[in-house]
Amino acid sequence: MSALQDHSGGLARHSVNPFEVGAQSVANIAPSAVIAFGPAYMAASTGNSSWLAFLVATLITLVIAWCIVAFARQRAGVGSLYSLVHPVFGAKGSFVTGWALWVGVIGIASGSLAGAGFFGARVIDRIGWDGLTTIPGQVILQIALILVAMRLTVASVRIAARAAAILEIFSISLLVLIFLFIMTKSGIVFDSAQLDFSNMTLGGFGFAVVLGILGFVGFESAAALGEEAKDRYRAIPRAVLGSAILAGVIYVFATYMEIAQFKGGATALAVSASPMDDLVEQYGLGGLRAFIDLGFTSSFFAVVVATINVAARLLFGMSKEGLLPAFLGRAHPTHRTPMNAIYTVIPIVVVPAVVLVAYGAAPLNVTTWIDTVGVFGYMLAYAMVCAGAPLFLRKQGTGGVAAVTVTGILGIIALAWVFYQNIIPVPAFPLNVLPYAFLVAFLVGVVGYAAIFVRDPKTAAQAGTYADDAVIEALAIS
Repeated sequence: MSALQDHSGGLARHSVNPFEVGAQSVANIAPSAVIAFGPAYMAASTGNSSWLAFLVATLITLVIAWCIVAFARQRAGVGSLYSLVHPVFGAKGSFVTGWALWVGVIGIASGSLAGAGFFGARVIDRIGWDGLTTIPGQVILQIALILVAMRLTVASVRIAARAAAILEIFSISLLVLIFLFIMTKSGIVFDSAQLDFSNMTLGGFGFAVVLGILGFVGFESAAALGEEAKDRYRAIPRAVLGSAILAGVIYVFATYMEIAQFKGGATALAVSASPMDDLVEQYGLGGLRAFIDLGFTSSFFAVVVATINVAARLLFGMSKEGLLPAFLGRAHPTHRTPMNAIYTVIPIVVVPAVVLVAYGAAPLNVTTWIDTVGVFGYMLAYAMVCAGAPLFLRKQGTGGVAAVTVTGILGIIALAWVFYQNIIPVPAFPLNVLPYAFLVAFLVGVVGYAAIFVRDPKTAAQAGTYADDAVIEALAIS
């Protein structure tokens, strides 16, 4: 049989090692950024049972991850989930999945840029210059950070993945060391209060689980390296599952430690505006606050780099299928990265964050608002994968259909629950308009695809096809 068709389109095919593939997913999750405020929000909802809520959120995430892995073991491409679901849902379903994911990735990238700017300015402020904490300073810093991210992602997918990994490893290691040092100083190792669930309410615990699930968004992003990953049918599934497990362990550990070590326990943690700052101050370690802020800056910036990688590759794949202009499908002749797609993504990421901050919104509020819009996109894409995974295995004639059917149903129920908790009861402004902001962004893509379908059905039918199948690949190589 003839050699397998090269779908790389000029990308550095099979050049990214398993560690770098895993780094892509871990950086997109950004556990350190979640730790910055996640445990405090959880404590406000469910108190001492916060660690348990994160554990349940981890299990639910693994259910969704298992559905993604069902696809990723047999199919890979630059389009991530967009490419994976095509054998089941066809072009229309692929586009719905891919565009929802693209809106999600852009949202998380833009929100994280605002977060990186906020914490980056605090680092500089703590060493003696507050010029970047002002509105103009925040705008300048965000633009500087996005330009650095652009340079990294254009230069090399491997460099970008390694840089993101180094930043996230630094941030996680710093936080773990601080927790361990405080534990040694306080002498508190076992906190029996966190095993007392007598005051836990079902509603509060459920909402905390919802918050926990949101902390895992982006764990599947290794799938966007389907053309560039070595041993991709093993490396990507391992990265998807491994990153979810790693983040879950970190979240449970950090939440337990924050409640155990915080003077006043879960009650005091829940009302803290800056939990890690307050924690180190309580133990006479205020001098570490600059390092903590540096860690959070690193984590948020790692998200920006990782999400640009995903967003650009989605555009690259759609361009190769004829859905988007051909120039988006051009790779850098030397670096072999989706150069034009990256250049296109950059302003789309930076404009929402810069405009809202320039308008006077607090940077962390901007992070919350834009990230929430992005999360709705991720949830729709995840739901499509959960619905399609058992159908895919049945169509392929492989085993595990029953187990994936169960996980798929559980995943859809969990995602529907998360969505419901975000809209009912109707939150205060501006959170109440965020679902509509997502809907508008989503419909822009759907209307564009519908126009292509009417004008050129053959091109529209190519959505999600820019990928390789493991069975076909094996036959081609043989």
